[in-house]
Amino acid sequence: MCPARVLEPCYHAIKRRLMDGSWPWGSRLEAGKIADMLSTSITPVRDSLHRLVGERMVSFAPGQGFHVPRMNETELRDLFKLNLILLLAAITSSSQNLSAISVDGAYPDQVSNIFLKLGSRSGNGAVIADISALNDRLYQFRRCDHRFFQAVDSELEDLKTASYDDFSGAILRRLVMRYHNRRSAEAAGFIRLMTSNLD
Repeated sequence: MCPARVLEPCYHAIKRRLMDGSWPWGSRLEAGKIADMLSTSITPVRDSLHRLVGERMVSFAPGQGFHVPRMNETELRDLFKLNLILLLAAITSSSQNLSAISVDGAYPDQVSNIFLKLGSRSGNGAVIADISALNDRLYQFRRCDHRFFQAVDSELEDLKTASYDDFSGAILRRLVMRYHNRRSAEAAGFIRLMTSNLD
């Protein structure tokens, strides 16, 4: 295994490209080509790809190599449901309100930051780690939210406000459920959009 000072930048670069949809679903991820693209050796690329297999952001099959995984409607709905369960558990487990959430960056990054901060209410490292991993896997779909839903920016603003203003957590739970239920109902549309680039 290569040193962390070499592995970490390579891992983050590959992960970011996966989250941004730089490679279509099913694309073969050739370590040599990625190493050339990142101006690094093949070892940190292979180590990064294996790490991403463990995070379920890359698939691997013996004799076929590494690929960008595909997803179906049921799998996507399951991810939305799991994220919802974790967030509701975090909100319910603590009446501690957060300080005002100030998030910058692209819309998908803002969603990830809000949900990670909500997860931190639990004080449970495993819950926080799972929400972080789900944020990474759902990022590519969040990039498409504006195509399916109106007023996504005000939806985020409502979540931010409720996170520090709603002492009982009732409003926050309702907003988080609404957010996930809307996206779960649109799972087929998300999958169609992702697979339309493959034809």
